[in-house]
Amino acid sequence: MSLKIKDRAKPAVPPVEPGVYMAACVGVIDLGEQYSEKYKNYSNKIMLTFELLGETVEIDGEQKPRQISKIFAFATGQRSGLRKFLQSWDGKQLSDEQAAEEDLSQRLGRTCQLQVVLNETKDKANIDNVMALPKGIKLDKPQSELILFDLDEFDQTTFEKLSDWTRETIQKSSQWAKNHASTETIQADPETGEVLEEATGDGGTRDAVAIADRRYNARNDGKGGVPF
Repeated sequence: MSLKIKDRAKPAVPPVEPGVYMAACVGVIDLGEQYSEKYKNYSNKIMLTFELLGETVEIDGEQKPRQISKIFAFATGQRSGLRKFLQSWDGKQLSDEQAAEEDLSQRLGRTCQLQVVLNETKDKANIDNVMALPKGIKLDKPQSELILFDLDEFDQTTFEKLSDWTRETIQKSSQWAKNHASTETIQADPETGEVLEEATGDGGTRDAVAIADRRYNARNDGKGGVPF
């Protein structure tokens, strides 16, 4: 009997090879308000997921459509990465009013071309650019289910369809902390901040975010924010 790591560890999914791909938007995912360690501030994030049409990858012994995602801050200024991406996708400039009125849910199912590059360590693929399809090009429909997730209109069924990483990211958002915080009282030592009695959320699941928030506030006499 042996417990070799190589026999138990999941094989890493190889990154997408660099190049230009025909793609379709199959996911518009609201990640909520996220904290940036780099910029020391909060901003609302959106993730656009694309299926690379005709490309597959083996996951758990099954061939599945290749997908790649890009995350943006919700912003409409001239220098906004999201606005530049949408303009490149459409092949035209957007006025300030058009950018502000853009409904990202309408991008779901739309096709485009994506330029994919590898990072410096060659272990992760990133979307470098997006382009409109040439005129007259018709593509097959994507195989992936189209997913639209809006934190303001939370749907548990849709949430459970998201990847583990995506769900964990959403659970770090300020909206999640606010909407899923436990209503039970937590007793904390006023000197050490140690939790004496931890509350449980719906269904008995411990709300780690709410508990961490209260721990932090207890240590700081109620001052400060969520310690993400």
